Amino acid sequence: MKNFHNASHLLSNQVGLQARFRQDGYLYLKQVVSRQKLLALRRQILGICQKNHWLKPGEKLDDGISWTTPKVEGEDDYFAVYDEIQKLETFHALAHDFSIIRVMHSLLGASAFPHPLSICRLVFPDSELWATPPHQDYPNNQGSEDLYACWIPLSDCPREQGALEILAGSHTLGLLPLKYSLGAGHRQADLGEEAAGLEWTGGDFALGDILVFHSLSVHRSQPNSTRQLRLSVDYRYQAEHQPLTERCLQPHFGRLSWEQIYQGWRSSELPYYWRQKSFEIVPWRPQLQELPDEHLAEAVRMKRDFDQQRLALKKKYDRQSMLLKDTRKESEHAGEKTRF
Repeated sequence: MKNFHNASHLLSNQVGLQARFRQDGYLYLKQVVSRQKLLALRRQILGICQKNHWLKPGEKLDDGISWTTPKVEGEDDYFAVYDEIQKLETFHALAHDFSIIRVMHSLLGASAFPHPLSICRLVFPDSELWATPPHQDYPNNQGSEDLYACWIPLSDCPREQGALEILAGSHTLGLLPLKYSLGAGHRQADLGEEAAGLEWTGGDFALGDILVFHSLSVHRSQPNSTRQLRLSVDYRYQAEHQPLTERCLQPHFGRLSWEQIYQGWRSSELPYYWRQKSFEIVPWRPQLQELPDEHLAEAVRMKRDFDQQRLALKKKYDRQSMLLKDTRKESEHAGEKTRF
């Protein structure tokens, strides 16, 4: 695998930046976003995880050490945390940070703006079968193909923690057929012979680095083989006067209303900011997400294998929790004896 091409030196060269993006379908940019802002958001998210018993007791909050079986999108335990993250003003405000907006202005023009649909990814260890598969964003968003994502890890993120990777140049292949996957979106791109000559690119991210990529660029993540939760956020940007779908104006997963999310926010400018923008709302095309009927059996098998893996992990974590409680009790008992 090739390392990402670092395009940071092109930030002050709009023509060069656009040319690199047209060639590769992505931009890897180092130390763009304030580390302090990212760490503050990370701590807020980890605080929610800790409240819901996702983190190992006695460890530093900032380390984000996982201490539970993997939680995945669509389950109540996952949404108990995710709904609270969606309410964070700092989470949504980051999409409007000038450090990111200036990159999007260079690529898309001065009217570039973020979709209100903001996404946080919570990637557990021991969830290899749920790693993000190779896919394109366009079937999940639709509207304009000139829709660019910005992926931002909320800590240093080496490859082994599940960093994102890009199939460089894949945005030139057009929209690819789909097949089933357990990972985010339950869809993956069916890479045919036309992708055989392209190379995957990746690397280790430092806090503050960002990855910008085209809606047709094929991307994936490696499994998280560390003990930490991998936290990342991603936002979508497009120019005004371009088409978009209604779902891109709704909260991610559509479980909460904007009124619920905005409750208690300090900013008066962020709520419903997109109503001041000009764009064309186009119909959603469900056929872009359809899968062949014969994929159903494979989907059932993959989900069964993952559930069996999680059952074994639950037993392991239950044993470890009991051992930790026993150790603490022994320590407290020894302390009482010492006092007397």
